[in-house]
Amino acid sequence: MVGVSLLIIVISVVVGRNGADDEGTTARPRATPSPSADAGPGGLPTEVPSASPTTTPTPSAGPSAGGPGSAPSGFAAGAGSLPPLSMPGLTGKGGSASLPKIRVRLEVYSSEPIGIVGYQVPTSLTDPSGTVKGVGTRWSLTTIAYGNPDYARIFFGAGPTGTPVTCVITINGKVTERRSTEGPYGQTMCQG
Repeated sequence: MVGVSLLIIVISVVVGRNGADDEGTTARPRATPSPSADAGPGGLPTEVPSASPTTTPTPSAGPSAGGPGSAPSGFAAGAGSLPPLSMPGLTGKGGSASLPKIRVRLEVYSSEPIGIVGYQVPTSLTDPSGTVKGVGTRWSLTTIAYGNPDYARIFFGAGPTGTPVTCVITINGKVTERRSTEGPYGQTMCQG
């Protein structure tokens, strides 16, 4: 009989403790089993419901209420919120180098001097972007990129005479893009 009394006291302390935090002042949210969840014979729940009332969480005014750090990094805090801009881990270059290497060759040429060439190879570790002036009649760049297509873009334009300027993008030895400008001051872009 003493063992049963002691067991009842321990259970009542544990059940009373589950509804409060370490200081015993705030109630923690509890899950309420649905009638169909974990139902035993006759549709009755197999768990014994607790004697403490079920509460719903209320937002606090502290730093974790919707502020930075309210959700684990990479997960949205709620409907309509955006994931964080930075991801955990090491910063710096080289994060994509574990992907297959792709050899990218960019070329621009014309029979008259080309003014300016702009390029982007976002996943190149050595040549991600740039602007080149005074390239003469021919310019090229070969670099290594990583990841999935599209690997590169080239931006350029023709002069006042309208002499065509042509670009070629070659990926692993295969031409993926070739375009030329049309007319005076014609501009175009290659992407491949």
